[in-house]
Amino acid sequence: MPELANRLLVIDDQPDLCEFISEAAAAMGFEAMAVTEPEAFRRAVQEFQPSVVVLDLQMPGADGIELLRYLGERGSKAHVLVASGMDQRVLATAQQLGRAQGLTMLGALQKPIMLADLEATLRRCLQAETPVTIAALTAALDQRQITVHYQPKATRVAPGRWIIEGVEALARWEHPTLGFISPARFIPMAERNGLIRRLTEQVLEISLAQSRAWDDIGLQLSVAVNLSPQLLNDLAFPDHVANMAARIGAEARRVIFEVTESAAMFDPGTTMDVLTRMRVKNFGLSIDDFGTGYSSLKQLYLMPFSELKIDTSFVRDIFAHEDARTMVETMILLAHKLRLTACAEGVETPEILQFLDSVACDRAQGYFIGRPMPGADLQERTRVWNESQSKA
Repeated sequence: MPELANRLLVIDDQPDLCEFISEAAAAMGFEAMAVTEPEAFRRAVQEFQPSVVVLDLQMPGADGIELLRYLGERGSKAHVLVASGMDQRVLATAQQLGRAQGLTMLGALQKPIMLADLEATLRRCLQAETPVTIAALTAALDQRQITVHYQPKATRVAPGRWIIEGVEALARWEHPTLGFISPARFIPMAERNGLIRRLTEQVLEISLAQSRAWDDIGLQLSVAVNLSPQLLNDLAFPDHVANMAARIGAEARRVIFEVTESAAMFDPGTTMDVLTRMRVKNFGLSIDDFGTGYSSLKQLYLMPFSELKIDTSFVRDIFAHEDARTMVETMILLAHKLRLTACAEGVETPEILQFLDSVACDRAQGYFIGRPMPGADLQERTRVWNESQSKA
């Protein structure tokens, strides 16, 4: 096995939770492995040699305390994160027992686990990774190594009924020798070194071609693509995008460009020119991560957005903090008053989706609806989800 700095092993008797944790870890740059049986866990500890272990406390066959003892007896150097639906006192005691075994305890997460909490915890033990060079990224663009995964977005078509009608396109890079490289590493590098336009164009071209392929099989989905602030200063960009869509045969009205609110306000004059011309050409525009930047409300209503995306940081806390719940309701009301569609990110549980339904949010996106996946997998996910909603 090649020497890797970051390996995560998760054991839980719930396969869905194993998959959720593994995918979140992989997106951060970990090599992830998941098991559901204690014996498989013991073998993986020896063969996989994880740098991080995530373990459930309550499992048939062996509980998490026994597995902590096993790790301690083996002198494991892994950071250990315990997860359970049990109360905080049990979690705290489990951590004390782990420390008594000589283990490095990373902390504890109470189920249901929120993605942002998991990422924040794992980030603390993410070790220095093999540096990705500008030359490697340039070669990746030259060799078309950048691929696109698509995360489903559901639209509220009636009270209690949400149908997948769109996706967000997300860049992915699988390096031939370094393996998966997180977008958090290569996208900022592209922005700093003049490669962001090439990267965006490749993602857009792949996404438009995928949209056309879905159209050909009768699956009509809107596709959202993220725009870097640098492209908002390029007055030629709207024409370039329109020509690309026409050449591929994709409908502009089903393409949405997502712009963070801080980026939209960086150079309002030029940005307004570019964004308005995008709308004139029938593309949709979404203000992303709303509530986390520093926008002027006046600039917000002057900009020609068609959608307002509510940031995950508010959505995930709606049951923990009344103020977060109030903020989400207020942002949905603001969007509707400005004749915008309201889309909530970070929908990780059915309870969150039910709340959004109760406050008439228009769209929802998150792991509960679907994780980012290759375009070939989207058709089946859409069919399964939409059929389940037709029976709701």
